[in-house]
Amino acid sequence: MQNPNVKYLREQNGSFALFSLEHNRIWCRRQTESAWSAPYCIAEGATAFSLCRYEDFTYLLYSTTDGRLQLAASADLLQWEQRPLWQEGQSRWQPTASFFLLPQKDAVHIIYPQLQAPNGSASLLYTYFQKGQWHTPYQIDHFLPWNGTPFLGRRLGENHAILYYRSHRNIISARELLLAPFTIGSLSPLIQTGDTCVDFSILEDEDRLHLLYIVRSLFRTQVIYRYKQTAAISRPQVIWDGVNCDTCWLYREQNHLILFWTVNGQPMRCVCDNGVSFGPIERYTAPFPMQPMKAELVQAWDSRFTASEYIGDRQNRALPMLFPATASEPVQQLQAASTDTTITSDFSSDSTERKDELAELRCLLAQRSEELSAVNARWKAQVDALQQQLQLLQDTQSLESSAPEEPTS
Repeated sequence: MQNPNVKYLREQNGSFALFSLEHNRIWCRRQTESAWSAPYCIAEGATAFSLCRYEDFTYLLYSTTDGRLQLAASADLLQWEQRPLWQEGQSRWQPTASFFLLPQKDAVHIIYPQLQAPNGSASLLYTYFQKGQWHTPYQIDHFLPWNGTPFLGRRLGENHAILYYRSHRNIISARELLLAPFTIGSLSPLIQTGDTCVDFSILEDEDRLHLLYIVRSLFRTQVIYRYKQTAAISRPQVIWDGVNCDTCWLYREQNHLILFWTVNGQPMRCVCDNGVSFGPIERYTAPFPMQPMKAELVQAWDSRFTASEYIGDRQNRALPMLFPATASEPVQQLQAASTDTTITSDFSSDSTERKDELAELRCLLAQRSEELSAVNARWKAQVDALQQQLQLLQDTQSLESSAPEEPTS
């Protein structure tokens, strides 16, 4: 699932900007040609925030500890213009722990959850701010929030958006919206599983909606792919079957769909064409975070999506993972600003020794996992044999004690 306190903004030149909420402060770090800038504070006293890109401005909506709702806008990510949208006692609704922001030229649309029952269910509400006042909230649907990020939202056009949320306990659904005039589409179930859905990733395409998710039962974990085209949903395609799989991710690379997931901390990938043909499953050998995390990836809605979320390094201040220049389209655009210098971060070092050391550690971890599995199998076999011997001895003693004694002369 996505981390609600971290968001990545992909700028027009292909570089990244990192927004994070730490200790009630919203920080921003920008990527330069050779390194990352020092973090600078945009807002203080924040409790939650939403980020979006509309036309030439980046919009930041956040709630505060003293009950305010602020909207900040910037054209260069350095100078931010702040505007209060809500103060306590001025409106019919209060800022919540999360929201989805959809700005327009003359209005600000917001979708947010509101808890209603002690069993964890909530209502998904819609309202908009126009001409200095909030309009009456409208209830979209009841849903079950996820931990961290209650629901997901994507903007598909000027007046077109789509929401992803859990309509029932194990059903992940989609619902499309039109903003002006406000119209709610029908509910479309996407994923329904009998077991727990650990993680999922959704990527909108020009004509298809791609889904990659992880299902976990008692002793089994599966990575499954599906796609939706118009009103039809494909059959589940099991990509991988095993144990200890927690994170999955979808993204595009040179017009190919890449299925990405981690197994025991080891990244795995599979190339998919049109959701029909699948390439071999291979281990991703480039540098990868030891503690990966997913966060929302924000870019202009009219640009071609390469991903809807991105992988960051939890150990290294949530900096985004950087692909090798020959392995991924995001990094090729990332390095377009400088053809002679490879963009680096605190996580990705220029030292080849560091890369070799990480590769050796990963290989060692894989070998240790195999050795532990073999040792566990031998111990299980020995325990089973001892249990059989113990049961045999108990049966023998039971027969001897139940046999009649011979009469003495």
